[in-house]
Amino acid sequence: MPSTRSSSTGSEAAGSSLARAVRYLALVLIVLSVPISLVVRRALHSEPRVDPLHSGPAPAFSLQSLDGETVSLADFQGRPVVVNFWGAWCEQCTLELPLLAEMHRRFPAVPIVGILYREDPEVGRAAARRGDATWPTLVDPDAKVAAAYGVKGAPATFFIRPDGTIAGDLLGPVSTGILQKQFDKIAGP
Repeated sequence: MPSTRSSSTGSEAAGSSLARAVRYLALVLIVLSVPISLVVRRALHSEPRVDPLHSGPAPAFSLQSLDGETVSLADFQGRPVVVNFWGAWCEQCTLELPLLAEMHRRFPAVPIVGILYREDPEVGRAAARRGDATWPTLVDPDAKVAAAYGVKGAPATFFIRPDGTIAGDLLGPVSTGILQKQFDKIAGP
């Protein structure tokens, strides 16, 4: 009988080791599945990576405003300007509008241009009114201007110097203090 007992203890130990090895292998496969799936996705859907512009010349644009006027970046040549990509669907964007309105009152020499990002113009018009956005709000129907700036989400705000170069950008939620620093950069003394 003793040989049967040690034989079952040995098979229990072997079964326990096998179960541990299977659990370890499953864990390794789970951990590796995410990076492997990302590599496969990039290989199959190779779209060029676009990062937001942080410096350099600001891409030119000419778009229709919600009021039907054509507004272009060239209209602000020689002056600093703030370009804000936003949409009413974006809670942070609608929270940012009153902050931008406050900066617009503090820095009246710095024009602001809003560009709707993936937003219906009529919904954008109502949201701009609620947010006290008195500056031109432009429609980018094919999102070509957003793509030129490397915008992949909203809010995205670009601060452009009088010479037409990007002094800085803010991607995502902002505060009055952060906006103040960016406006100070481009407004001059």
